[in-house]
Amino acid sequence: MARLPYVNLDELPEELRIRLTRLPPLNLFGLLAHTPNALQVLALTSANLCEAEIDQRLRELAILRVAHLSGSRYEWVQHAAIARSVGVSAAQVEAVPRGADADVFSEVERLVLRFTDEMTENVKVSESTFQALAGHLNPRCLMELALAVGMYGMLARILETFEVELEPTAGTYTFDSMRQAGASLLEGAG
Repeated sequence: MARLPYVNLDELPEELRIRLTRLPPLNLFGLLAHTPNALQVLALTSANLCEAEIDQRLRELAILRVAHLSGSRYEWVQHAAIARSVGVSAAQVEAVPRGADADVFSEVERLVLRFTDEMTENVKVSESTFQALAGHLNPRCLMELALAVGMYGMLARILETFEVELEPTAGTYTFDSMRQAGASLLEGAG
């Protein structure tokens, strides 16, 4: 049982209620609705999903690695399905806990996993990892990757601290369904 009750959407201010009803009924959203700035957090996450230039496979590998390193089962279950929907193989999803040394990853995928490990565990990414990855990703994609690692690290900490439970639909969402929900959230987010 979650440490805080999930917010009843009917009790929220109209703007927040309308915007949250556009999203899948995830317990995470019901928890985040306790704070009035939930929309800003969700809008930033949605923008990183909907408007990103980075290869979504790389982004999802990073999110799965964050989920593993943080021990966030909720984040793992939700994003394993999303990762598979963008072309991450089942073997790669299974190998994420082994990290960058697993033989199923390409050079750039290994670098993304190292970048994720270093940013998650040390805060600062080493010069060697940064420069190696910068040889594959442009500045925008590097920033999008850093934002994803940071945001999903934050969400993992919230999910674990508040013991957010998986909902019956957990693990059924695809990249396209989440992108569509995120785009509807961003409408009018100005």
